Amino acid sequence: MSVLPGDPAAVGRTATSVGDAARAVTGAGTLVRTQRGAMDWTGAAAEACDARLAAVEGGADAVAQSLTAIESALRTYTAALTDAQSDAQGADERRRRARARVEANPLDLPAWFDHQRARLDAWLALQTAQSAADRAAAAVRAALGTGADAIAELSAAARADTAVPDDVLTGSADQADVRQQQIGSCYLLSSLMGYMRTDAGDALLRGNVRWDELRQGYWVTLYVDGRPKEDFVDGVYDGGVRQPAGTVGLVSLYEAALGAELGFADLDDGGYPRDAMEMITGHAGTEYTTSDTWWPWDDEFDGSRDDIADRLQRGAAVTADTGGRPDVEDLTVEVERGGTVVETQVDVVGGHAYMVERIDDDGGVWVRNPWGSGNGADGGEVFRMDADEFARVFGRVTVSEVP
Repeated sequence: MSVLPGDPAAVGRTATSVGDAARAVTGAGTLVRTQRGAMDWTGAAAEACDARLAAVEGGADAVAQSLTAIESALRTYTAALTDAQSDAQGADERRRRARARVEANPLDLPAWFDHQRARLDAWLALQTAQSAADRAAAAVRAALGTGADAIAELSAAARADTAVPDDVLTGSADQADVRQQQIGSCYLLSSLMGYMRTDAGDALLRGNVRWDELRQGYWVTLYVDGRPKEDFVDGVYDGGVRQPAGTVGLVSLYEAALGAELGFADLDDGGYPRDAMEMITGHAGTEYTTSDTWWPWDDEFDGSRDDIADRLQRGAAVTADTGGRPDVEDLTVEVERGGTVVETQVDVVGGHAYMVERIDDDGGVWVRNPWGSGNGADGGEVFRMDADEFARVFGRVTVSEVP
């Protein structure tokens, strides 16, 4: 398992798929071009048909060029990520060996130097991978060019919206009812669930939604660059969140409003709870990392636990996400069943955000998955991890006060 997030093999497979699509589109364009040349009839109808085929031919050429450029960008990124992961793995191994030497002899100055150098090399590998990712993203955006609007329209046309009922504001707003479905909006849903945990948070969410009887939809207030902005929602995504299963709820409205504000592709592509919290409240959340500090046996997160627990106790919304960390399967955790705490096994999903339900006095953390009841990873039960296990599995905690 690489210490640096990312899957070069998966990126490479995507590049291959994009290249295959480019060649298929090129073939379609060639076929259309051949058929245009074979036409031997004349007249107004022939001219209209030729104009339509010319548009298809030109569109095919443009799409093929874009896909080819995207394939090239992904292959370049695959190579850069592979090299960066190799460098990071080597640096981490050197860091571990140096740390063991420091723990054995705190006065071993060469070991201290080796430890810091290894950490620096790991950081440089991370920066290299991030720069490569940024360049690849920029190349993809450039390849899409002016076709971005058309792609967004196609994305919207490919899904049918579910009309909103007029009684959403009188329905349930219990975090246990949230069921994420096919959209990658866990960063938003876990944040909303955090607010729903308290009466003040629930009032905040409802207060920013109002029914428009004339237009038969809802105005949802979000905050863009710190300023309130209303988005109209009269339909929610067919593959979007439900609350509870099958029911359009308050979270469905927020998901649709954020999609209208960001564009469906950006909503579905995932994000950070900090940004979602800012769009909900107008104030960015506070991020805490669970990573080690430069001090070999120190834990930066250990000093933050009490602060997070205190803010959670006072009504703040709290999320925990696994970021670029891999899936953790068959993890032994605790759940409450019939008033008794028992052990069970769950899968914690990589690249996923959870809501933090509560924190025990000993630092144990109870989390809830926005996938909801009956999901295949943890069944939807709130589960507890001890403090050390939580810090190992989750990379970041985000906290937002209710204004």
